[in-house]
Amino acid sequence: MYVVMAALARSVLSRFCGMAVLAAILCPTPKASGVLSVPAWTPAVATLPSPRPKPPTAAPVPDKGASEVRQGSLRLRSGILAATVNWTVDGETSSEVLRGYVEYHPNADERNSCSSIRFIQVAETKQNGGADYEWQGLEQHRNLLRTSSAMGDGIQSGYFVDHKAFACTPGEPCSPYFRDFWANGRESRDGFQIGRDTAPASLVDYPVGWQTLEQISLESCARCVETGQFLGCAQWGARWPLQGERSIAPINIHENPSKTFLAALRKFEKFY
Repeated sequence: MYVVMAALARSVLSRFCGMAVLAAILCPTPKASGVLSVPAWTPAVATLPSPRPKPPTAAPVPDKGASEVRQGSLRLRSGILAATVNWTVDGETSSEVLRGYVEYHPNADERNSCSSIRFIQVAETKQNGGADYEWQGLEQHRNLLRTSSAMGDGIQSGYFVDHKAFACTPGEPCSPYFRDFWANGRESRDGFQIGRDTAPASLVDYPVGWQTLEQISLESCARCVETGQFLGCAQWGARWPLQGERSIAPINIHENPSKTFLAALRKFEKFY
């Protein structure tokens, strides 16, 4: 979805490919393994993976060599949430990337109204070997925002709100909304529902950094900004170990955010 200077990232990661997603790294050349990456990135960390870059200059094309694609959709009380996660090839660099696309379609309902529907995403990043990835440099505040199982029953450790930490200052307001950091206007947009007039809200993410990262897990939730009500969530992710086959996690769609998501958001709001 999932945030180093393009040149630096390319020198550090030879296994990462093309574009930007739950925060990782990028890499110009594909390999038998790869995640997401875009040709152009925004500065973030110093020597680590960065969760996502700027929108690609050339749209990804289907990767005919990667058969694994996961899709899921579910009708919820106030709309339909759908998600597609697949390996693709960046049309400009020809490198393999992971792409996650989540979209919420609000019902046309005269009784309801929400002028702005946007996504918040939380992420967990595991480095090779299974330990939590330790963010460095300008992104190290992510380490302080990770959830802990000690926070309560049903809360998983290691999740943080997916955002550009270098763009925020502790103790000062910081947006939790994904598209405030990675808008990718060609592929995603904010939505609304005003009576029978509606527009879908979407999020697209290209998690990167697969030379350093082994696994990324994300939860993307659509929210009515003015009321704070969550409308639907999708859990998704992927794994690409140094040895063994890459895989895309099953997509899990549900009405309400998980306890882990809410704990990560509370920690984020307390920190900023």
